Amino acid sequence: MDIKKIIFKFALQNAVKYEKADFKAVVGKVFAEVKDVKDKKALFKEVKEIIEEVNSMKMGERISKLMEIDPTLIEDKPKEEKKELPELENVKKEAIMRFAPNPNGAMSLGHSRQAILNWLYCQKYNGKYLLRFDDTDPKVKIPEKDAYKWFEDDFKWLGIKPWKTVKQSSRLNIYYKYAWELFKMKKMYICKCEPEKKSKLLQRGEKCGCEENYNWDGFFDMKEGEAVARVKTDLKNKNPAVRDWPAFRIAEKSKHPLDNKTRVWPLLNFASAIDDHEFGITHIIRGIDLSVSDDRQKYLFDYFKWKYPETIYTGKLYVKGVKSTSETKKLIKEGKLEGWDDIRTGTIMSLRKRGFQAEAITNFIKDLGVNRNNIDVDMDNLYAYNRRIVEKCNRYYFVEEPKKIKIKNAPKLTVKVHLHPDDEKRGFREFKTGDEFYVQDKLEKGRVYRFMHLFNFMDGKFLSKEMDEKLNAKLIHWLPVGKNLVDVEIKMDDNKIKKGLGEEGIKKLKINEVIQCERNFFCCLQEKNNKFVFWFTHR
Repeated sequence: MDIKKIIFKFALQNAVKYEKADFKAVVGKVFAEVKDVKDKKALFKEVKEIIEEVNSMKMGERISKLMEIDPTLIEDKPKEEKKELPELENVKKEAIMRFAPNPNGAMSLGHSRQAILNWLYCQKYNGKYLLRFDDTDPKVKIPEKDAYKWFEDDFKWLGIKPWKTVKQSSRLNIYYKYAWELFKMKKMYICKCEPEKKSKLLQRGEKCGCEENYNWDGFFDMKEGEAVARVKTDLKNKNPAVRDWPAFRIAEKSKHPLDNKTRVWPLLNFASAIDDHEFGITHIIRGIDLSVSDDRQKYLFDYFKWKYPETIYTGKLYVKGVKSTSETKKLIKEGKLEGWDDIRTGTIMSLRKRGFQAEAITNFIKDLGVNRNNIDVDMDNLYAYNRRIVEKCNRYYFVEEPKKIKIKNAPKLTVKVHLHPDDEKRGFREFKTGDEFYVQDKLEKGRVYRFMHLFNFMDGKFLSKEMDEKLNAKLIHWLPVGKNLVDVEIKMDDNKIKKGLGEEGIKKLKINEVIQCERNFFCCLQEKNNKFVFWFTHR
């Protein structure tokens, strides 16, 4: 009996189920299986050392190891604890909320946090949800023409149903109207100062001499860089970034995909404030790093005597392995990524192609909650949520880089294997076997192996049909050599391709169907022609 192997499997099982292996839980399992422990002190030391090793592994590595040792020990059921979002303050009739992305790329996992939280609150309070594209930057954060549709497609997949969808670039005359009102109120002015000079004056809380220039009409005839329109604020405000902030600028030769003629563009704080009032937004979920936007925009609300929405702040969500929008855009431009749906990006459209479920992403975001602290998580955290759902999918054999072997004296068998081990009603896959098989494992001399659901063998010779723990056989999967196997390619999360053979039942799969390649990983079917192309989901 290999006590170290027993400790290792129970430590892995406990770590997979509860994020970290617990000493008492593992010891209890070991004592239940190993009845006669002579040196408990040595055992405890071994358990502690193995637990330390297991807890240092990534979740994917733990699951892979556990599946190799004993797939039946995988238990990945959701915890019963039900997490609820904190209540919103001052909700009267309904909550009207908005998600306002800049469509300069596809929706990222980070984007989805704000999108989903807003939707969950709208459902909680029977509210209205506005999808508003902040697309009035034709120079720096230039919108992608297709990004509007990408966001709408991702919303549909996530189950988010906006009350309205608007583009700020189509509302320019509305912003001009309010700007004109502010000029009449002498609350906005045209500033012709050099940016560096104006910045130093604002730092000192001093005027520049442009504060009485109210020629709004003349602003439209100016050249790019010649002037900006500024909102008058308190020059003694403790935060220099709030002092006389810029509201409009001139952008010649616009690169905006929907408008290449407009020259006068509102900046985000101005357009956002006007829209929040126009659409009756009651509550804003905003990143803590944008708290200065509240201080700026409240000046407009005060000048027009409007009520400012309630604001809920969140920290940033950092997901290891997920690229930022700017980084992704750069890598696409350099040809290092194939597009916004490249398997390496971590965009929602990429995760969809990998076989992630909308429910998993929603639950993941909901359980992160609403708080002001930045959150650092690993993709393994999201994998755990998705695994709970896709674990219910059907199982199939895939053999990577298959090697043909012959088993002497192997009986001819017809074996039925469940499509899912916990649901016999789904039916079976049927295999007819002879003495030739495909395997991907490297077989060691003198070691006993067991073909899953079939028989035991060693050194190329048949031993027995029945499962026998005394043999200490290593469990491996297989395929019978035959004409009905299919060619399979699987694109992994590092964009590398695994090639091999799959069982005949794969032919019946539908595009976007998720399966588990037994003893390997979950994957999602993307193409089915002469070969079947899958995208890796996770372990």
